[in-house]
Amino acid sequence: MKRVGKGIIMLGVFFFIVLSLGIQQTVAAGPEITLRFSGNLPVNHFITQSQQYYAKLVDEKTKGRVKIEVYPAGQLFTDKDLLRAIPSGAVDIGEVFCPQWTGIIPLWIFWDLPLYFKDRAHWHRAADSELGEIMKQEAIDRNAGFKVLYWMHYGWAGFASKMPLKTLEDFKGKRVRGVGEIVLEGIKALGAAPTFMGGGEVYMALQRGTIDGANAGVSSFVERKYYEVTKYVSCPDFTNGMAVTLINKKKWDSLPGDVQKVMLEAATEAQVWTRKEAEKADTESLVILKEKGMDVYDPPEKEKVRWREACKPLQDFYIKRAGEKARMVLEVGEKLR
Repeated sequence: MKRVGKGIIMLGVFFFIVLSLGIQQTVAAGPEITLRFSGNLPVNHFITQSQQYYAKLVDEKTKGRVKIEVYPAGQLFTDKDLLRAIPSGAVDIGEVFCPQWTGIIPLWIFWDLPLYFKDRAHWHRAADSELGEIMKQEAIDRNAGFKVLYWMHYGWAGFASKMPLKTLEDFKGKRVRGVGEIVLEGIKALGAAPTFMGGGEVYMALQRGTIDGANAGVSSFVERKYYEVTKYVSCPDFTNGMAVTLINKKKWDSLPGDVQKVMLEAATEAQVWTRKEAEKADTESLVILKEKGMDVYDPPEKEKVRWREACKPLQDFYIKRAGEKARMVLEVGEKLR
């Protein structure tokens, strides 16, 4: 009996050692879940830093169980290629700009209606209200192949140009880059000839004179060094640049419930962090652009009223593209003004 008891004890010790080794090997093998997060902004841009901040939060909150690898500056896919890469699962997570996705989710046109939002706070109220949730749900309802993790306020977007754009008349005949149908329609409403072009192509196009100006976030004017190929900044608040972090729907559905919960908690924190950085970046960027010799011009209210009137028909365009739900969105947006 003593031998049998001793044998059982030895067997127990053996299994304990094997189990311990197995646990150590699992820990040594790294995270259980690895997700690739693609972006297109330069490494130093605050949107890229937001990606990194989100990855850090998820790593900390899961105690290393989930590792998010960030690939900025188009290292994996261009902003245009992400339209296919995220829904197909070629990449797990992506940072994208809403205007480029309105072909899939027309309701998102709202976020970039030119000269629609009263101020930054108005935009935030809309994103935090039922409108933000409606926009997220729209992707699910349309079986678009992705889920919204969090909105990324890119900040104000204006025009960088080789010549002054101070009045509606100045836009006539100018070739101006834009991204997304509503922004392109807005450029057309001002009298210019809109040109669709990915962010990575703009510098060379401005340098060669292929285009006369470009609409983009004022922070990107600095990061992409537009001050080297343009002289003027106009109407820095023409649109509210809306970016968003999306995750492939099948990948999301495959994640354990506790991991999903943590990722959404981290998303809320990252959204708040990004807003603060967006405002800071806008303010600092305009100062830097002036220091670089650019003429920064914000039209006086009298002239801006003319621009708003020129762009007002875009709300009808929005309703035509997105249907009656768009009318409701505009009504709620007005109440939040």
